[in-house]
Amino acid sequence: MRRHVVFGALLITVGAAAAAAVLAAASAPAEFVGANRCRECHPAAYQAWAHSVHARAHAGLPKEHVSDPRCTQCHGSGEDGVGSVQCESCHGAGQTYARTYVMKDAELSRLVGLAEATEETCRRCHTLTTPAIRPYEHGRMWAEIRHGPEVQEPKVP
Repeated sequence: MRRHVVFGALLITVGAAAAAAVLAAASAPAEFVGANRCRECHPAAYQAWAHSVHARAHAGLPKEHVSDPRCTQCHGSGEDGVGSVQCESCHGAGQTYARTYVMKDAELSRLVGLAEATEETCRRCHTLTTPAIRPYEHGRMWAEIRHGPEVQEPKVP
């Protein structure tokens, strides 16, 4: 009987420590890991991004706007190799969730920061006041950058 009590206490202690680690990671300052890190496990999504306007968002800014926070908040800062609109611009900073063992657990990855990109995510930058040639139309524009679990890479036999 005493062994069961000790084992139960041990399980509670380990569980509490794991929960504390997850909460600490979730509340820690978020840091970006960059699209190249995402490419390691998501090559098809990376290719979709690399051929999109998002990958060139910072480079497309006129010289006088490359340091303007009103522009760089959406176009990226160009600093530390994390310029332009990269994976984490929509899915959240990946320092905590980009680890393979975390990404294999959908619930854990979302708990520590992985965000699902939605139309609302896009509309943080694509607003009515955003300078654009055409107004933002989510359905049409999402089709141009579509990627993710619903878009599978071809299986190699």
